Amino acid sequence: MSAKRYILCCLVSFLCIQVASAKQPIRFYPDELQQDNKVTLSPGFSSDGTVIYFAQSECSPIWKCPQRLKKSVWTEQGWSAPIPIPLSTNDRVDWPALSPDDSTLIFSWSAPRKEYEDLDISENFDLYTLDLLNPNATPVAIDGADINRPRSGQLKSRRYFHNESLANITLAGDLYFMTERLDGIGERDIYIAKASPNGGFEDAIPLPEPINSPERDDGVWVNLNGDLMLLSYPGRGGEGGADIFVSQLVDGAWQAPVNLGPNVNSPYAEFGARLSPDGTQLVFTSDRPFDGQARGLLQVWVANVDDIAVLKEMR
Repeated sequence: MSAKRYILCCLVSFLCIQVASAKQPIRFYPDELQQDNKVTLSPGFSSDGTVIYFAQSECSPIWKCPQRLKKSVWTEQGWSAPIPIPLSTNDRVDWPALSPDDSTLIFSWSAPRKEYEDLDISENFDLYTLDLLNPNATPVAIDGADINRPRSGQLKSRRYFHNESLANITLAGDLYFMTERLDGIGERDIYIAKASPNGGFEDAIPLPEPINSPERDDGVWVNLNGDLMLLSYPGRGGEGGADIFVSQLVDGAWQAPVNLGPNVNSPYAEFGARLSPDGTQLVFTSDRPFDGQARGLLQVWVANVDDIAVLKEMR
């Protein structure tokens, strides 16, 4: 057995041990990832599950301290302590994910852009890529294909307008992400920028119903095969707050999203869900209370897929 495969097997076993004793979700390695008193968002996994990248604040509440890009590596002792990834500014980072070949990190970043310096901008999140194979690489904003739009002028203080976030790329090269736009379908929508035959992406468009609705549709993650989507809705019924749903692509069409049920969702907010690379664990973000901590602190949680009937049937 190769060293990488051995590590992956150990990781899978450790994940299963962590959640095997409870049908309800538990926090995802809170001590190792130093989650206490810090906003921590769902990580992006490497293809073999041995590396995670995630956004984490330096304290709480979020508006009093920066939210940084961090990395953790699986070792024989478990997950390493968070490793800060240095960027040129301390502006907020959100929702990193890895490309299918693990060579590129894609994330949302609120750093000022030279192209926008003459615009009236408050805080603007755009999607960036970072070449992980080049130790001297710096983040590059995704240009073209109507993917990034500046949050400026009359839109600069309106909810989440023109903040692009929660991006990930499938094996086919399609880019999924979330944003709010005046020409969108609802209050907040999930977009796709399909891979262009000439490289890059075709123009980003909102997904049609039943994925997007007149309300808030967000928290998107799509698996590498591009045929399973996890997303969140606050207004389609369920346990309350924002609930996590799943949809499958059948004959080229996304099916009506199905609520994951009370073994995942709660009266609080759940979103930013994704599956572990081996498909056995659901990892997500929630502001639910825990261990004497009042609701409101975003933490990463994990649930066993075998305890989630809807997902278990799809495996």
